[in-house]
Amino acid sequence: MAYLVLSILCSVLIANLLMAFNRRSKESVLPVFLGNYLVAASFSLISVPGMQPALPWGDLGLGVLTGAFFLANFWVYQRSIIINGLSLSVGVMRVAMIIPVLLAVLAFGEKISLLNGLGVVLGLAAFSLKADPKELHNFLWIVGLFLISGLTDASLKIYKELGSGQESAFVFVIFASAFVFTLLAILLGKLPLRIKSVLYGCVLGIPNRYSTVFFLKGLDSVPAALAYPLVAVSIVLLSIVCDIVIWNKRPSTRDALLWALMALSLVLLNLK
Repeated sequence: MAYLVLSILCSVLIANLLMAFNRRSKESVLPVFLGNYLVAASFSLISVPGMQPALPWGDLGLGVLTGAFFLANFWVYQRSIIINGLSLSVGVMRVAMIIPVLLAVLAFGEKISLLNGLGVVLGLAAFSLKADPKELHNFLWIVGLFLISGLTDASLKIYKELGSGQESAFVFVIFASAFVFTLLAILLGKLPLRIKSVLYGCVLGIPNRYSTVFFLKGLDSVPAALAYPLVAVSIVLLSIVCDIVIWNKRPSTRDALLWALMALSLVLLNLK
């Protein structure tokens, strides 16, 4: 259980670090992403077993596409954190698993339970609470985050179903591609590349990696049926606390109902 707690804390720390950077600096966040993906790609390269056969072209192409999704997802995520707050953005990223769930059902013939289906409905219903015509700009960021997060997760599901199984090499391609895309965006946009921002991203990359490492270790002692909903809901709830205590967000009744729907949706989506 201790590993799951560490995974939860790492995930919440990532969101708070992004919020802190945007509060302190008016510069582009891309150099931060560059440092993050540099660390992630380096760790991933070390994890690739020696003498492993070359990745098939299909795996390579999907890895590059997923790397583009990772960068787009991270960028939209940090923008949504500033516009819509920490807790809502974190919750939307988690509820976006609805998209790979639907992909598994429609494309790969998997079956989901009635409770899983109810989780999908509740997750989508939560969006209706944010669909205020007066806040259309904010809502569009939420929709964008939901779609790009869902597509990112869906690409990983596609690899699980159709890939060669060389996961370590595939993960390296993802992060290396995200690093290259970030560098190209910085160069083409002629953005200042400050070492301080890159180093900040390197720090961000540490909890970004270990959130997954700790979660996988946690699965050795906690059943997956308990671990997945526990981690997902705990991250959302802890993000709500951070929003209120650290970032002084004053939730409305609609916000509270939205959070409750997302938390319940996450529990139902993760039930096996």
